[in-house]
Amino acid sequence: MRCLPIDGSEGSGVAHAVRELCSALTKREDFFWIAYVPKGAIWSSGEMIELKDDGGYDLRKALKYKPCDLLFVPHGAVAPFIDIQCVPWVHDLIIFEHPEWFPQSWFKRVLTTRLFLNGIQRAPLVFAVSEYTKTKILKIAKLDNNKIIVTGEGGDSELASLNNEQLTIKKNEAKDFCKTFFGLNGSFVLCLSTVEPRKNIGMLIRAWKKARSEHNLPLDLVIAGRDGWNCKDVMKEINNLNPVDSQMFHRLSNVTDFQRRQLLLAAQLVVLPSLDEGFGLTALEAMQAGSPIAVSNAGALVEVVGEAGMVLDPKDESAWASVMMMCAHDERTCQVRARMGINQIIKYTWEKAADKVIEGFKFL
Repeated sequence: MRCLPIDGSEGSGVAHAVRELCSALTKREDFFWIAYVPKGAIWSSGEMIELKDDGGYDLRKALKYKPCDLLFVPHGAVAPFIDIQCVPWVHDLIIFEHPEWFPQSWFKRVLTTRLFLNGIQRAPLVFAVSEYTKTKILKIAKLDNNKIIVTGEGGDSELASLNNEQLTIKKNEAKDFCKTFFGLNGSFVLCLSTVEPRKNIGMLIRAWKKARSEHNLPLDLVIAGRDGWNCKDVMKEINNLNPVDSQMFHRLSNVTDFQRRQLLLAAQLVVLPSLDEGFGLTALEAMQAGSPIAVSNAGALVEVVGEAGMVLDPKDESAWASVMMMCAHDERTCQVRARMGINQIIKYTWEKAADKVIEGFKFL
């Protein structure tokens, strides 16, 4: 579990998915579990070996001191020179097709991608988070189709546990929380994401400004998530906001898991305009929160949201402006989409993902 943040934070994206899946796995008695966790990371389930850092060297030392029969690598990147059988859980291979979206030098990218591919190709079995990611593994790593098992993900366990009555109560409480804590006095569009080129947030801000200027859109826009890299496009759009729009725009750089849930529950519309996604965990969490969701037609997002999502071209600013306007004025359609989302999430749970992993292990 070397991907867990060593600063003691909860993490997001892959780290969040890793923590959720491993929590589900360690509750199972099919195997005896040992977690190899870097010092400073949050983890408290079952037996744990603390690593001095998140590098491969200390992991190799720990495996000599406390060996295992099979090493599950839930962040997907198998450390080199490990003699034990390693089985990775692959989230995406986006860097292979779009290296320009990642902040690495040419040398480091070549090194890391070759090591990543080597880890996949040597593995007796590979897990993929989505059918989309499986197709990319087949294309890029040239694996046998039978070596890859698609697991899916499970979203947010707390949101998933809410029944209809509880969800209604929690959504009302969340609106009060967001008003008090974040100053969100009106309805809002939420984009919950790390700010980086692949997430296409500059386009989203332009679409929101377009809806504001042409149709006086009454919805605030909330961009919640940490700054990644190359945020110049996003910062340019933020700096160019007029005084009125600036009052309705909210940049929340650091949100806890609890705050993230409140935002998802309270949002009038959740949007993911990404140019590519290996799965789309936030889309699943939005549906679990009973909020309507609009996603781009890129990557695995369409696979995750099914018919519940409003699917748009990630480069079509007018289409994104229109869907925000629709959600501002057509409450019935929003409610229908939200109900469709509740039906869609039944396909995805961490227990089902854990079942797939256990099933795969038993064939080795």
